[in-house]
Amino acid sequence: MGFCVKDIRWTMNLIITKMILQIVVLLLFGVLSGCSKKESNVPVVAFEGGTGFPDQELFQAVVRLTIEDRPRLTLVAPHMSRFESQSMLIVDGGIRADMFDTFGKHAGVLTSDEGEVVEGSNKLVARGHVIIVSDSGTVLRGDEIQYSPEVGRITSDGFVTITSPTDSLSGYGFTAAPDLTDWEIKNTSGATWRNLERDTTKSE
Repeated sequence: MGFCVKDIRWTMNLIITKMILQIVVLLLFGVLSGCSKKESNVPVVAFEGGTGFPDQELFQAVVRLTIEDRPRLTLVAPHMSRFESQSMLIVDGGIRADMFDTFGKHAGVLTSDEGEVVEGSNKLVARGHVIIVSDSGTVLRGDEIQYSPEVGRITSDGFVTITSPTDSLSGYGFTAAPDLTDWEIKNTSGATWRNLERDTTKSE
């Protein structure tokens, strides 16, 4: 028993249909594979709350904070990642932040390796080789320093060293105004220049 022309056409159509379906499946697989490769290139940023993909990324970004139309903080960094669920802005690649007092007057400049800005409180947490140079010439150094523009205070629980034209002191539990005046170290560690001068005078 042989095939009629109609059966042959139906068989050919079935074969062609299967071939088309196979091609479509292969194309879809290729597209999905390409998408997965692209997603793997998306940067994953680690922060205290965990690890995830940022909702927004900013390059060569500038963040300005004003309170009552007065500048309080201007932050510049090559890369920022914003995480909406954590209300956090992760900053890396180096930070430069200009700080202002409650009157909007420039008080000093902060630089660090990285850090984060906590949205809501607008607190800046700077980490890694943190250096603050006030306009008066006082210099503060530490591994982690926090600046709260709304409160108008610089704080640190870690080890810091503050150096002024007349004195130098190291210790833990630091707090100061943005211009590094009205500062206090709760647990001091090390001698100040004043103490060294007094010791020299006594030995003479």
